[in-house]
Amino acid sequence: MKKFYFLVIAIFVVLLATLTIKGDSLPNYPLGEQRCGVSDVLAASISSEPITKWQDYEDPDYGLIITYPAEWEFNITIDQSIPYSDSLAVVRRLTFFGQEGLIDLDIWLANGLDLVEWLERYGETRNPIPITDPNATVAGDKAVAFFESGQTIDMLAVFFTDRKYVYRLWYTVTQNEAGLLVYRHMLDTISLPDKKVTEPAVLPDDVLMKAQKATGESGVVSPLVSTCCGYSSPGNPFPCCSNKGNCTWWVYYKYGGVPFRGDAGTWYSQVPNYPTWRRGRQPCQWNDNIAWWSGSPGHVAFLPYFTGGTTITVSEMYWCTSCGHTRTISVTNPKGYMWTLYYKK
Repeated sequence: MKKFYFLVIAIFVVLLATLTIKGDSLPNYPLGEQRCGVSDVLAASISSEPITKWQDYEDPDYGLIITYPAEWEFNITIDQSIPYSDSLAVVRRLTFFGQEGLIDLDIWLANGLDLVEWLERYGETRNPIPITDPNATVAGDKAVAFFESGQTIDMLAVFFTDRKYVYRLWYTVTQNEAGLLVYRHMLDTISLPDKKVTEPAVLPDDVLMKAQKATGESGVVSPLVSTCCGYSSPGNPFPCCSNKGNCTWWVYYKYGGVPFRGDAGTWYSQVPNYPTWRRGRQPCQWNDNIAWWSGSPGHVAFLPYFTGGTTITVSEMYWCTSCGHTRTISVTNPKGYMWTLYYKK
């Protein structure tokens, strides 16, 4: 009889472990050759004709001037008032977007550091920077340019400074070649406050070659045409992977927009850049949260209005494998959580 009881207990433990794994584990993402894709019909719906009409934007507070396509829109999506609540975070973000692509212009305080010193500190406190020594020029001054290759999405970044502020022009690579041309034109037309003149930007050939190659592989068609699994989210900068799901696309949609860019695995380290966002190993109570898993590409899920407890029910998509579902897991299963200070009910 004792052997029977031991057998029953052993079977129960195995079943419990199996259920836990199914609830808490993440799928193996189909990367590599199955990285992402879009239908030929959707791709053909976006024009790749060169931009011919441009207009200037002059920032009334920071003095920078930049030229962008006349048919594009732009929004101030991050804006710290003076005195700054966080002098190490982005003080202003301008997001420019149109059918050809989406480009962010981020502004930080230099805090008395030159570009190399500032980037070194950035790499220590946020995402590691692949290069900190200047390898480019913008508006005639030294700059740092690099290509950020992701598993699900690629980014092109150029950092430059006028000694008072540090700027980043950040391009979410789309499959539209015109988007890369727009990015280059915007870099070429930047005028900094202390100069008020423009000089064509100079970028490393290898960086441009990587960006050009990524254009042919990107799953982002246009931020103006962003649908996924029957849901619509105009302005969403994340791909949907052949209309079979993407965790970052879903979280952007469910949260009502987020400032993060790139693969999910990089989101947690980006939080200090954004003054109204916080992160922690436990979710913020009485708030919407983003559950986060590390790795490449990593994973994120939407946790609506956490009220407490030892379990959570998250809403999520999986990369190329799931168009949306919910699952209940331990609150300690995600590696971390992110949330905004201003909850929107």
